Amino acid sequence: MKKTSWLFVVLFISINLLVISEAKSSEKNLPPIPLEKKSFQEKKDKNYQEGEIIVQYKSKDKRKTALTKIKNLTDKKDLALEVKGEIDDLNIALIKSSTKSTAELIEEFKTDATVEFSEPNYKRELAFTPNDPYYNLEWPLNNTGQAVAGISGTADADIDAAEAWDIESDVATPTIVAVIDNGFQYNHPDLINNMWDGTVCVDDLGIPIPGGCPNHGWEYAVYYNDNDPYLNDPLLDEEAWHGTFIAGLIAGENNNSEGISGLSRYNHIKVMALKFDLSVFAELEAINFAKNNGAKVINASFIGTNLSLSEKNLIESFNGIFVAAAGNNSNDNDTNPRYPCSYTSTNIICVASSSQNDTLSSFSSYGSVSVDIMAPGENMVGTCEEYCIGGAGTSFAAPLVAGTAAMLYSHRPTASTTAIRETLLKSSDHFTAYADSISCGRRLNTRTSLQSIINNTIPTETCVQKLPVYRFWSDQNQGHFYTTNEDEKNNVINNYDDYIWRYEGVAFTSISIGKPVYRFWSDKNQHHFYTVSEEEKNTVINNYDDYIWRYEGVAYYLPETSAKPVYRFWSDKNQSHFYTVSEEEKNTVINNYDDYIWRYEGVAFYAY
Repeated sequence: MKKTSWLFVVLFISINLLVISEAKSSEKNLPPIPLEKKSFQEKKDKNYQEGEIIVQYKSKDKRKTALTKIKNLTDKKDLALEVKGEIDDLNIALIKSSTKSTAELIEEFKTDATVEFSEPNYKRELAFTPNDPYYNLEWPLNNTGQAVAGISGTADADIDAAEAWDIESDVATPTIVAVIDNGFQYNHPDLINNMWDGTVCVDDLGIPIPGGCPNHGWEYAVYYNDNDPYLNDPLLDEEAWHGTFIAGLIAGENNNSEGISGLSRYNHIKVMALKFDLSVFAELEAINFAKNNGAKVINASFIGTNLSLSEKNLIESFNGIFVAAAGNNSNDNDTNPRYPCSYTSTNIICVASSSQNDTLSSFSSYGSVSVDIMAPGENMVGTCEEYCIGGAGTSFAAPLVAGTAAMLYSHRPTASTTAIRETLLKSSDHFTAYADSISCGRRLNTRTSLQSIINNTIPTETCVQKLPVYRFWSDQNQGHFYTTNEDEKNNVINNYDDYIWRYEGVAFTSISIGKPVYRFWSDKNQHHFYTVSEEEKNTVINNYDDYIWRYEGVAYYLPETSAKPVYRFWSDKNQSHFYTVSEEEKNTVINNYDDYIWRYEGVAFYAY
């Protein structure tokens, strides 16, 4: 049986040990794995800007000193370094070399005592499926079953925006949604009156920018940095209207006898236009601008396959809702993460696409843990050079959630990020048929969300909240390691070579509370040991030195019953356990391996 076929495995180590000594321990957060730092491996398919790295410095003084040396060419001359950009208040810099690769730069900067961490300047891509040219065609807002581009839908398979207008207040507070995208036709007749004013704007140190931001935002790119986020040339770029289309879905001017309607009847939502070049560093600059200039919601209709610690940290520092698209390649984001969607940051909402008939769009990525909600995202009508019909993608589902979040903020400006997020998610419509694809099977409902925030009540959600259990394999130790702790997962991914701990994705899903699975680590054997038995846990704690088995706390929780049985095997040869939820794999092992190799021991516990 090959290791790569183990879909659901928990490694147990035999506790028939001879050393007896009492060890006292208590429940605590799981610590990082104490092994050597990883070396960045150069990829064949490079989804980062070669020869560039993002560097997070430990302090402002250390950054200034280090960058001054680079700028004056008094340090690291052999690397031919250039400072391409800085984000002063974040102590982050973009460093470029004309002689060294990205992998070589990261290795070089690992030894710099002033550096917290460095990482490639990853690339992102728009979550967009082009399908290209007003209120009665906007089925997401009010679905009557009408035909759009020849496709008919199901009545009321929508977000109840029209019903929300009946309870929206005309005196609510204007709320800013920052849209980070590829450019904007901010003078579009259906957008110009709902763009962020920008008369007064500040830089990353809070200092007013001379002349303000008269074009309603900013452009961030490696070679361009100015106050004009106008769209790319549509004659040269088929996706040039992406940002404009999204801005219209959020804040197309309502009731102006022009084109389409956005989310707010009284036009309380204002779009801050932030153009970027699809690099993570430019994204960081854009997020920081939004953070420093009053945005309460950020729309991120783009995805990438690489985890960026600087991206994750900055998103978590934003005091507002960050809405991310799930992606358009029918991917399971739980197993194959897509960022920023798959971060478990408490202010992120990841959005899949639903159809005119309240089904998950065939192209939409999904994930019962990582994807929070569906919203209409196909056969869309929006703003482009004039108006476009037929747009499809999670890019277009995300702005409906972003606009709804802004609506909630406009009626309760002082609400916490948690309150806004929980209200929006728990006030959604729920479809049990999609509970295994989308968290709780949710689909956006703007009307019930707005009513909940007006009433200052967060609905009770009866669905089981699932959490991913992440799996790693060690070629060095010939064993698996499991954690449900997002920070620990990211720490291991970012700091250890694949030979030490190679990330293998989500093994299964746990729940936020239930039957605890306890974790131990052995310095002697360099293996983890997991048990659901309270008696066994206490026996190990009380009878074995920490060097033999050190208790590390609760790894994750599992349901008692009413889930998939997890079958356990023991190997006398390997002195370890193997777990699977696959009935087929269980029978294959029973029928094809001697008991000395894998001996079936029955059902150990239950998991999703």
